[in-house]
This record gives sequence, C-alpha cells and structure tokens, in this order.
Amino acid sequence: SHQAAFADIVDNSIAAEASHVALDIEESIFGNEITVSFFDNGNGMDAVSIKEAMRYGSEKRPSPKSLGKFGMGLKTASTAFCRKLTVISKQGLAIEARCWDVDLIIECDDWVLTKPDVFDYAAQIEKLTQITGTDGSGTVVIWENVDRLINSSGTDYIRESLVTLIEEIRDHLAGTFGKFLIGREAFRHGLSAEPSPDVIIELNGEPIKGWDPTGQFLNTVEEPDRVISEKKVHVFSNLQGKSSRFELNGYVLPNKNKMTDEELAAIKFSNDNQGFYIYREDRLIFGGGWPHRLFSQDAHLNLLRVELNFDHNLDDTFEIDIRKSKINLPLKIRNEFKKALAPWRNEASRRYRQNSKVHRPLGTSDEPADINLHKDSSRAIKRQRDKSTKVNVVSVDGQNSRIIIENRFGETEINRAAVVAGTDILVTTVASLEGGMLWKINMTEDDQTVVVLNEGHEFYRRFYLSTEASPVLIQAMDSLFWALANAELNSISDISKNNFEELRFSLSDSLRHLASELPDAD
Repeated sequence: SHQAAFADIVDNSIAAEASHVALDIEESIFGNEITVSFFDNGNGMDAVSIKEAMRYGSEKRPSPKSLGKFGMGLKTASTAFCRKLTVISKQGLAIEARCWDVDLIIECDDWVLTKPDVFDYAAQIEKLTQITGTDGSGTVVIWENVDRLINSSGTDYIRESLVTLIEEIRDHLAGTFGKFLIGREAFRHGLSAEPSPDVIIELNGEPIKGWDPTGQFLNTVEEPDRVISEKKVHVFSNLQGKSSRFELNGYVLPNKNKMTDEELAAIKFSNDNQGFYIYREDRLIFGGGWPHRLFSQDAHLNLLRVELNFDHNLDDTFEIDIRKSKINLPLKIRNEFKKALAPWRNEASRRYRQNSKVHRPLGTSDEPADINLHKDSSRAIKRQRDKSTKVNVVSVDGQNSRIIIENRFGETEINRAAVVAGTDILVTTVASLEGGMLWKINMTEDDQTVVVLNEGHEFYRRFYLSTEASPVLIQAMDSLFWALANAELNSISDISKNNFEELRFSLSDSLRHLASELPDAD
C-alpha cells in the first residue's frame, strides 16, 4: 500500500538516527504531475554508502530494528509508485547523489544507476541544508514521474485525490510512529497528553501528532482511572529453549457515553479499532482487530485495547514477514493471551453496560438534565432524520408554551411545547412533566422534533438507570420515543390533537404500572 511505502521511507530516516523528518507531496503548476520528497537530518551517506543503499538486495542494515531491515524497503517502496527515484545525501559540505530511472533502464536494457547533476535539485538541497544545517548531515529521497500514487483522470480529480492521500498518509504515520512522535518514555508512562517527541515528522509543513490507541491521554489528575490499565511482562521459551520477553498491556476505555465527541474522535472509537495494537521495536505493525480470531468483533469489546510490544529477537517466533505486516502468534502464546485477557474483557463488558446516571437530584426544574445518557441517540437520529417527514413551525408563543405547526393536515396549535434555541440535541430529559407524562414534544429552531423524557417517571428510572440497560437498548428506546413524537407532529390536527395527548397520558400511565415489574434501579 502507499501508506506502507511512505512508512518504509520514513523508517529509513529513523534508522539513520534522524530527529527531524519532513515530507513534501507537491503537484506541478499545471496540476498534472506529483513529486514526493522525504528530507531528514540523519547520519547521511558517503559515495560508498549511497551506492550500497541503492543496490537491490543490499546488505542487511547494521540495526535489525527497522521496518526494512532486509535492504529492499527504499527501492521497492519507491519504484512501486514512481518511475524515477533520486537519493541525495550530505555529510557536512560533501554531497552525493544517485538515481534509478525506470524509463532509462528500459531504454538501455540494463540496470543503469546514474549520478545526477546536483544543480538540477538545487531547491531540494537548499531545503535539506535548512533542516541539517550547513555542516550537518542528512538525506533527501525524491520520487519523480509518480504514476501509481494517484490516477491521472484530470487535474480536478488529482487535486481532490491528493487531499485524501495526504490525510491517509498523515493518519498512517501518526499510528505507525506514534510512540516516536509522542516520545517513547512519555508513551510508556501514560503521558501521551504531554508529548516529548523522539522525532518530529512534518507533512507539507505541518507536524504530525502521534496517535496513542491506548487512550491513556484520557486520564487526568482529577480522573486518573478513566482508562484502566495493567501491564504484564511474559517470558516465552521456543522449541530450542531460547527465552524471549514481550510485554502485553491491557487498557479499558471509559463508557462511550462518558466521552466527549472530541475524545471519541481522538481515540478513534469503533468496532474496527478494538483489540490488538502490536508494536515491533516501537513501530506499529498491526492496528485494531483480533489476530487469529482470538475473539469476535463484538460491541461489548469496543472499550478494550491491547498493546503487544516485542523486539526483533522474536521475529522468527512470531513469523514476521519481510514487509513486517503479518504476524503469526504461536498456539502456546495465543492460549496465554486468552487467559491474560479474561479480566480485561470482563471489565470492558461491565463498563460497556454501565450507563451514565443523571447526577443532579430529581426536582421540579424544567432545565435539561445530563444528556450524556442520550447523546448517542441524538447523533443516530440526526443521521437519519432527513429520511423522516418534517413539519414547519408557523409561530411561537413562548409565554404560553404554544407552537403552531403546519403539516399535511394544515395548521395546528400544540400545547405545552417550546422551541429549543441553539441546540441539536433531539433526545433530552427534565426532572418532571405535568401530569406525570413520560414524554412531551419540543421543536428546534430549524423545525426538528425533540422528544423530552421525564426523569421522575417510574419507567424512566427503572429502565434507563438500570445497570442492565445497554447503550444499544437505550438508543433503541430513545429512537422509539422520538419516532412516536415525530409521527404525532406529522399526523396531528385540530380535530385529533386531544386524542394524541390522551394517548400519551394513557401510555405513560400504563408504562408506570408495567415498570413495577422491572428491577429497581437502586
């Protein structure tokens, strides 16, 4: 993939002890060509080193830690997406350059490694010098004649695709090198919210922020246990009797209802992102999911993240492939993992079923209560509401709590209703409602239906505040109440409005009695 190819080149820079890596993805003036450049302030190469680095099947790197330790990463990653690969490296004032040009190789029918004129790359060398300093060392890798990164289907398409490409690369590098971008010590001690980076990676001039899938950044001084974590070191003996160590860390996230939209985005909360995050030498090589189907992807495990750390000494044990993209856990280790994960799974399931209780005491206030319990429902309804029929608000009498709406039956006055200003919350609560009704109807400023639930109603208390009520059940019940409210607004008329109000009173009364058969929330 192009994400893996970019990671390979960046990893070359990290392997060369770079502290600053800069990527430029640029389109030509006419928007029909793409050029990619990778700059770093690593060790640099002399004439012998650069020639060896450009040789296919070159010697293994001195350090086996990197993603491309087999000597294929730079060339294969580059020529998979471009037809001309140029590498320019400097050590002090000495500059060396080599180039593979696929078109020239085809024309000459020979593997011709050329030595380009460095003056043709004056702009790249100037930027390289800015990053390294005049007397410093570093390298720039340049992809030209890029023909497989983006399909050339017109300049507008290229520009749109380029925006998407840049975001994909940014996300991938943020995860793959997240520990380096946060700082490995900071990551290890749960301080990803206060990064101390080992390396800075920029993409088109903007620094990439490292991603921490464990969610440790959600913990604060005030709430140090929002994310529960446990770390374990395992010792594994292979068939030859050689012992190796690896680290298995478990993290249980807060209930979804107890995270803000920004926190959910930062943690990338979804079914696809539960499960394992496997780091080889602090590079993320597997992100999200359960290797060997250790467990099925289940909503109850959305709160569980597992971090596996190991070094290159376990490459053979874990059967790491040449691309460092596949891992095969031995059966013995899989069984150990299942035992270790059991308490974390139980805690994740417990937290998943745990709902955010309404914290303020019940009273007579008509102010909205803590809406976290119904936040997911509002989001889900907003995504689908345009598929439902909507009424129009004709006039509002706020003093007397009356709204005149217009639906297919004409204009109708709705009693005990209000227009809620400045909100997109479609399911909310109040401490009590007149006559002990379970729900009533309000409207937003843009004519959307709002269902208001009565916290003091026995059904609300026993159903919504029960530990047995999962987020899925709550969303389903909220959706039902909202659909009933929306249907009422679309079907009501002056002739039938009293009947609809009586229906709500009757349903509220029946549900109050039926709720006595439910477990008490207390």
